[in-house]
Amino acid sequence: MRTPKDKQEKKAVDDIRKYGLHVINVAEDTQGPEFAYSIGLFENYAHPEIIIVGLKQQLAHTLLNNMAYDIKSGSTFASGQFHENVLDDFLCYFGDVPKSKYKDYVGWASWFYEGDRFPLLQCVYPTITGKFPWEPDFPEETLWFCPLLTEPPKEH
Repeated sequence: MRTPKDKQEKKAVDDIRKYGLHVINVAEDTQGPEFAYSIGLFENYAHPEIIIVGLKQQLAHTLLNNMAYDIKSGSTFASGQFHENVLDDFLCYFGDVPKSKYKDYVGWASWFYEGDRFPLLQCVYPTITGKFPWEPDFPEETLWFCPLLTEPPKEH
């Protein structure tokens, strides 16, 4: 575990020790939509870190904390699988994020783990009509909010 050098780093490390994770929220900008991700799940529970792209920060933060609670209780979110009970009545898909994406999305996690030696899953959620970004009838106007960092499932 890293030794913190300033107040932000200390907060992250303290949260990871106390709660099992720290959640980083990143605001929307001209490069992409807002997103949030965990740091500490791999350190404390040998579970991949999780990133959610495109949801409002407060909702994404809450979902990550809820998933962390489930992980602490023995649940596992596995790559290539759909999971219920993440986002109300919707299935969410979890897929591996390639390390080539880490630099653009999970800098704090890379700082904490001193490199890219940690797994990362993207939690992909559907539209309210149940469509996922890889489906042909996914609304084009919402694609910007749902970039896929992972590969879509082979079948769905």
